[in-house]
Amino acid sequence: MDGRALHPGVRAAVGRALEAFGPERAGRPLRVLEVGGGAGGAFPRWLALVAPFPAVEFTATDRDEDLLGAYREEVRTRAGAAGLRPVHEDAAGLRLAGERRLVEVRLRPAAVPGGFGDFAPGSFDLLLAQSFWDLVPSGAALSLGRRLLAPGGVFYGTLTFSGVTRFDPPHPLDVQVLARYHASMGGERGGDPGAGERLIRGVRAPGSGFSELASGRSDWRVAPGASGYPGDEAFFVETVLGFFDKELRAASDITPRERADWLGARYRQLADGRLRYGAHQHDLAARREGGPLRAPALRGGRR
Repeated sequence: MDGRALHPGVRAAVGRALEAFGPERAGRPLRVLEVGGGAGGAFPRWLALVAPFPAVEFTATDRDEDLLGAYREEVRTRAGAAGLRPVHEDAAGLRLAGERRLVEVRLRPAAVPGGFGDFAPGSFDLLLAQSFWDLVPSGAALSLGRRLLAPGGVFYGTLTFSGVTRFDPPHPLDVQVLARYHASMGGERGGDPGAGERLIRGVRAPGSGFSELASGRSDWRVAPGASGYPGDEAFFVETVLGFFDKELRAASDITPRERADWLGARYRQLADGRLRYGAHQHDLAARREGGPLRAPALRGGRR
């Protein structure tokens, strides 16, 4: 699902930026930081992205140490498909080796925005995050990027929510339910449901410290076909409805009867193969200013 939604033009721009950045590294490993890595679902894509580099130092972070344990298992499981194998493992992470290639994977608990004080400024060449920047306060992404990316380093954020969720067929409670769900992303959770577009505007603002390389839509879209839902997309939507259930149970302006009415209708439509779901999201690639390299901006649209 995530792989199909990613904007190919933005990913290509990151690849070109990394190619241009290679000669500036003076023979040292490419230094990569993933923020909010969770259980490692994006790791295979990140590994493919940095495949041209013979030496990579990859630091994966998450506030949940249990998820980092799952991330470790994902690394072990996925390494072989990339032509790598674990050759060393300790409490800090794993070392993967292949033909003329070495990837050091370090696992570090750290929470945004305040949990990165142990990392020296300018420590990384590439900053990655998937489905994450809408979960933290507005401004945290660029603030962290300005501090941790070296001049000329690349910021790549994917599947960042941009404030619109849609279900079809329509339901009389949609406006009320969706407003409550989006509001739940902020408040005590401190997130930003409009983060995708806000992040792009932030990069484009004078004095942001970044120059945009590419941006584009990366919407999640689920629709049944003649044979039902493809792959695991029905399970995916069922998981999304579970998130709605959790938030609506805590809502004081949605009654239990209204919650049961809305969710019951959606689960029945999913079981019958009639429910469509979409979430508006953006991908963004940007370069930390101060480096000698430049690349033309590519602004993508709906595919």
